[in-house]
Amino acid sequence: MSLTTLFAVVLLPVLLGLTGLVADGGEVLVARREVQGLAKSAAHAGAAQLDTAVTRASPDQPAPLNPRAAELAAAQYIAIQEPGLSATVRADARQVVVHLTSRPIQMTFLRLAGIMEVQVTADATAQPRTGVASAQR
Repeated sequence: MSLTTLFAVVLLPVLLGLTGLVADGGEVLVARREVQGLAKSAAHAGAAQLDTAVTRASPDQPAPLNPRAAELAAAQYIAIQEPGLSATVRADARQVVVHLTSRPIQMTFLRLAGIMEVQVTADATAQPRTGVASAQR
């Protein structure tokens, strides 16, 4: 067996596989970062929805969330993003939890290995923050 044949039979499929991992894997990593950022931003949008009536009634207590308004704000933030996102939003008086799933990402090189598409998911949690956190001079 010649060196050229050895290269064609053994190394070429390995190089194509690595190229697929780099190209398609990079696309999946970018999508993961974007989805994580969206989930985090949606959770923060929800965490800004304080229950002002309870907060005014007892200002010495930590400000609770308005769960319905928090879920609505997080869902609206996700709704104005790119189409194809799927989300689950849960909120209570202390926190907002967002679970976000991306649209299917079509693979290019990894189709040769039978991987046609990938979806990435991300979770984010946010709590309300109010007032001065620390006195710094």
